[in-house]
Amino acid sequence: MPIVSSSMPERLRDGLDTFADEHGYTGRSEVIREACQSLLEEYQETDYEDRRVLATVTAVFGYDEPEIERRMMDIRHEFEVSVRSNSHNCLEKNAGCVETFVIEAKYNVVLEFIATVRGVDESVSVEYTAVPVNVMNVEAGEPFEKSAE
Repeated sequence: MPIVSSSMPERLRDGLDTFADEHGYTGRSEVIREACQSLLEEYQETDYEDRRVLATVTAVFGYDEPEIERRMMDIRHEFEVSVRSNSHNCLEKNAGCVETFVIEAKYNVVLEFIATVRGVDESVSVEYTAVPVNVMNVEAGEPFEKSAE
C-alpha cells in the first residue's frame, strides 16, 4: 500500500491516536483511511444529484473566535442566493458558538457550501441534513419547479 504524508496540528494527531486506541483500530492510518473513504462516499453521486434540496448545516466552534465568525458571514454572502436562513447562537457559559444555515439549492451547490464551511478552520465541527424539495402549487395541486442557479 502506498504511503501518503499529511500535515496536521499536534492536537488532531493526538486525537487520532486516542480515537484509534479507544476504538480498536490498529493505528492512525486505519482511522484516516476510513475517514477518507467515508468523506469520498459522501460526495459520490446520490439520488439527489441534479435535484433541489433543502439542507440544514450546523457549524460548532469555539466562543470568541472573531476570524471564524467573519468567515461564516463571508460564506453567507458568497452563497446568499441559496441561504434561506442563518442564525448565530452562543452556548451556555460561553462553551462555544453554533452557526446554523438553511440552504435551498441544487445538491451540488449544497455540497460546495458544506465543503466551504468545513474549510474555515480545522476546529469547526460541521453536521448537515438534506432532503429533496418537492414544492406543490397548493391551488393547482401541480408540482412547482424553481429555476436553477
